Amino acid sequence: MPNTKAVGVAFSDPQFDSLTVTGATSLQATTATTVTASTNLVIASATVAATGSSNTDAATVAGGFTLVTAADATKGVILSAPVAGTVVIIKNIDVANAVLKVYPNSGAAINALTATTGAYSMAAKTSMILVAYSATQWYTLPLVAS
Repeated sequence: MPNTKAVGVAFSDPQFDSLTVTGATSLQATTATTVTASTNLVIASATVAATGSSNTDAATVAGGFTLVTAADATKGVILSAPVAGTVVIIKNIDVANAVLKVYPNSGAAINALTATTGAYSMAAKTSMILVAYSATQWYTLPLVAS
């Protein structure tokens, strides 16, 4: 397919309106509006131990799926800076049946909680999905009172 976009600089990387990749085991994009997979869509996954007792010393959680251990009703995790469309799934697998504190990044909020310091208290052995709506707002799915 020829490049039909004016790029302004000779030998510049072309711009694409769409791209089809067949047979790839991984694909990384810095910006995307839609990703369609004809088989399994694989997201990043990690295990993190909850730490600290506030938004300043909680363990960082990135996008994708994260199993969180070591919750004790005071320890927590902090979300990375929200980028609209980012999806984070958290599972509190704490064996002590303790609440996990989930903090937004500095300047951001989860649902209607206070920006930066407003922790979402996640019950033991539960999961939550968070979606970044903007650079300052995370929402839980389903949206719960908070």
